[in-house]
Amino acid sequence: MSNKIIIGGIVLGAVSLLIFGGRYSANDSVSRSASVHNGVARGTASQNNLASDFTLQKLGGGTITLSEFRGKKAVVVDFWASWCPNCRRDMPKMNAMYPKYQDKVEIIGVNLQESESTVQDFIASRGISFPIALDPSGHVSRAYGIQYTNTHFLINKEGDLVRQIPGDIRESDIISLIEQNQ
Repeated sequence: MSNKIIIGGIVLGAVSLLIFGGRYSANDSVSRSASVHNGVARGTASQNNLASDFTLQKLGGGTITLSEFRGKKAVVVDFWASWCPNCRRDMPKMNAMYPKYQDKVEIIGVNLQESESTVQDFIASRGISFPIALDPSGHVSRAYGIQYTNTHFLINKEGDLVRQIPGDIRESDIISLIEQNQ
């Protein structure tokens, strides 16, 4: 009798994984023109490649909205977490590039569902100066199809999603984004 229960649980788990497991693939967000305001995603499929807009609370107060940079400068959106070893390596590199390129490219670090105090401690301990947005409910990360930390989205001056970079971003990636906007 107990073997039937175990096998039934395994089958139920496998079916659930098949149904719900691929729900948020990285490519879903690339072809979507969605609006995410106050952490709630909404929108429909679009013919263009407009990046999903969002408004999130900023660490230290206020809000940050992706579309406020449209027409002004390109944006790198970095999805990260303090426990991620790759983020610990990559964020200081981005921070070193930020003063050099901030007049042409904004960097927005979107934290993946950690407490504000955890995020604050991490940012303060590393002297990160670019804006950090808090996504406590995970709505924005789901709108972008985030499955892994240390994922970057390059968005041009017009607000179009140019490229997704899983893993560390290089200075050449930022320079390429700037050159596309000239």
